[in-house]
Amino acid sequence: MRIYIGYDPEQEDASRVCEYSIHKHAKVDVDIVHLKTDTLREQGLYWRQDTGSTDFSYSRFLIPHLEDYTGWAIFVDSDFVFTKDICTLGDDLAQTPNADMMSCFVIRHAPYVPKQETKFYGKRQEQLPMKNWSSLMFFNCGHEHTKKLTPMLVNNQSPKFLHRFEWTQDHLIGMMDVRWNWLVGEYGICQGEPWGLHFTNGGPFNNEWGQDYEDIWLEYFHELTGLDYKNDNS
Repeated sequence: MRIYIGYDPEQEDASRVCEYSIHKHAKVDVDIVHLKTDTLREQGLYWRQDTGSTDFSYSRFLIPHLEDYTGWAIFVDSDFVFTKDICTLGDDLAQTPNADMMSCFVIRHAPYVPKQETKFYGKRQEQLPMKNWSSLMFFNCGHEHTKKLTPMLVNNQSPKFLHRFEWTQDHLIGMMDVRWNWLVGEYGICQGEPWGLHFTNGGPFNNEWGQDYEDIWLEYFHELTGLDYKNDNS
């Protein structure tokens, strides 16, 4: 099972720390790919000109194609830190009853009003249906509905069609435990430690300081680099 991390050159530190956190807790070797738009363009797989809030806003939906529409694969936004072996998530979901009938698994976050008006680098924080559902996805790449996610469709369909899962049906979207996609700054402090910390409102990597759990992100950055992260506001 391969894990794809969204990659945006403006958030490279976030991607690196996310990858480090996965390896840190994994009990087995993990195959990780950073989903780089430039590489996908060179391969002729991505040619959209409209940009979303990140470089990987739409390219994430190419993952079933990149996996030749076989097996299972995980996508995760770059602004995650994991405190538990993510491979256990994949193993557990793949073994759930009727898993093969599901096109994908997500956390079904309830509709909410973001507590910040802007997100990364001053971009507007939108209030959307199914917001953050697509920030962590477990794709059943061989499902008849994920096979619809061809390069032609991903490059030409609307953001609404992709991110609101209009390419599949609601009853075919399985559910994960919310602790795998804990929205830092939106959900408060979890009873017990969340397994996937999602810095959806930003973090030290884009000079947003004071978020819950940022000490864990900073600790992992230090373990990875041997350096302390610089606070440009200090």
